[in-house]
Amino acid sequence: MALFDLFTDHLLRRPRGRMARMMWRDMKSHYGIFRDTLAALNLTPDDHLLEIGCGGGTFAAQALALGCRMTAVDHSADMVTLTKTANADAVREGRLEVIEAAAESLPLPDRHFTCATAMNVLFFVSVPALLTELHRVLAPGGRLVLHTVAPEPPRSAMPAPLAKRVRFHSDAELVAMLEAAGFHQPRVERVGDAFQLVTASRPS
Repeated sequence: MALFDLFTDHLLRRPRGRMARMMWRDMKSHYGIFRDTLAALNLTPDDHLLEIGCGGGTFAAQALALGCRMTAVDHSADMVTLTKTANADAVREGRLEVIEAAAESLPLPDRHFTCATAMNVLFFVSVPALLTELHRVLAPGGRLVLHTVAPEPPRSAMPAPLAKRVRFHSDAELVAMLEAAGFHQPRVERVGDAFQLVTASRPS
């Protein structure tokens, strides 16, 4: 059991160390998640996107290729370094800022971003606190897209030993938390058997 606790903490909850850097440098198993999230965001060059939990920076690279500006946040110093390295040109050009910070306490200005996303993050954070922060930093009319794993079996996207060590939220719970945070028209769509794609917006 201690081995799975260590795996969850060092590779997923707060990735750090050589193995975590190798794993997250290019997480190909998440490409489908990135594709679905980008489709829901519908980014344009006018967007300033906030990503919570940027990992190795692969999603940031795909989003930036669409012409938007971006701020990426992770509470792991190793992941911040990976994201900066993977997107060095965008950082140098001022199109990407990468910040080490907790999701529940963002050192970012109010009403600043046109859209925001978090993928595979809700397992490990206080979701109400995260949503409150995302509502605060989104501009009026700003779009929110979240991607996570559904609570019902079969959780094919997550092995059972890991599933016991993270938090899941039902569709109704997610909608209720989004509404409590002030978001407009929250919607949860199922993607395949395992995933929840959540969309909402800050009222104009």
